[in-house]
Amino acid sequence: MTTRHSIVLAGLAVLGPALATAAVAQDGGLDETQVALVYHAITGEPLDFERIAQASDAVRRASNFDRPDVIAAEVARLERMAAAADPSRSFQTRVNDNISEYDHTREQFSITLFTPGYYVPVDAFGQRYQLVFANAESVRAIPMPKEEAREFDILLNRIGRRVTNEIRFRVTGQGDPAGGVTGARVIQAEILEVRLMDRNGNVVHVPTPTAAAALLATVPFDPATADVAGFRVGVKGKDLEASLTRLYGEVSRRQAKSDGFPGIATVMVVNELGCRSIIGRRTKPKPGDVCLTALLDEKDVVRSIRIERRFPPFGSEVFRSAMAAKYGAVADARSGSIYVLSWGPEVDARLGVRALSASYEADSDFMDRGLNRAADMVVTLHLVDAAWASRTAQQ
Repeated sequence: MTTRHSIVLAGLAVLGPALATAAVAQDGGLDETQVALVYHAITGEPLDFERIAQASDAVRRASNFDRPDVIAAEVARLERMAAAADPSRSFQTRVNDNISEYDHTREQFSITLFTPGYYVPVDAFGQRYQLVFANAESVRAIPMPKEEAREFDILLNRIGRRVTNEIRFRVTGQGDPAGGVTGARVIQAEILEVRLMDRNGNVVHVPTPTAAAALLATVPFDPATADVAGFRVGVKGKDLEASLTRLYGEVSRRQAKSDGFPGIATVMVVNELGCRSIIGRRTKPKPGDVCLTALLDEKDVVRSIRIERRFPPFGSEVFRSAMAAKYGAVADARSGSIYVLSWGPEVDARLGVRALSASYEADSDFMDRGLNRAADMVVTLHLVDAAWASRTAQQ
């Protein structure tokens, strides 16, 4: 039984200019149910077998008298399928794709599906999954000198630049390491083999993928050495205060609230709330403004730093690519009115979401909206001493 797949651009339109989706794909022959089961087996993310069983054809056809027994049998069948899922299994799919115009500066063509933000939708168990490839960057470009590119471009124009992208892959985990695809149930996979063909099955190009593990290890995220705008956790409060005073001027301290995270004694701030538009404020914040909040423990050691900076309008892709280049493979990505990327282990919710998070959001006032003026962007970097937080929470 075949399924139909399309390449879809992650829904970040709320963060910047509207982004178009790619073309509809052809039959891929992908066993979506097995892909989803392997994903759940690898990640440990639970499946609600009861809900799935109740929505099945077998249960819908059953009489009220037989319904409980049919549900129980269907749940048992699903549990057996889940137990039999093989994490080492590889899959193959075919996706409608296209190849870009020639980039004369980089001397290369690009494959759309392997551009950050694109995914293959997988529908299973009544819900949508998003399939992304951790090593997509290794096969995205088709490098070619200009003297060869002219002939290749003529070929592409002849076929409308449309190709069938045949991919063999295996599921490796959760989340998009490039940070371009956001939301729940993002299936991370590794490309094992790939080839591009025209509508008649003639091979157009055969990329050679690099192993995902090798790519993800090139810029590993290390919480112990990470910094936000040059500042690190684990340093003495007096040293951070001296640096902040030299760079930004007045620094103030206050006692931490009693209902905060245990072990946090002091809050240190610079230009608190000064980077946001607030109703009634006479002075509008401007690009270049910086605001910082640090949390210090009883020994006056910095355990959390949150720094905001206001920028003129710029696109979400600039933010994504800059953060991924600096901090490496993204552990989690979320979008909405705020676009958030995060790295490292999870931390207590009173401190943040993970050891490091970076958010991108628009900030405008009534005048901006009245004049249809593009909003300034606020980028927030938040670094937490995750190892200390874990030890403290267990005490």
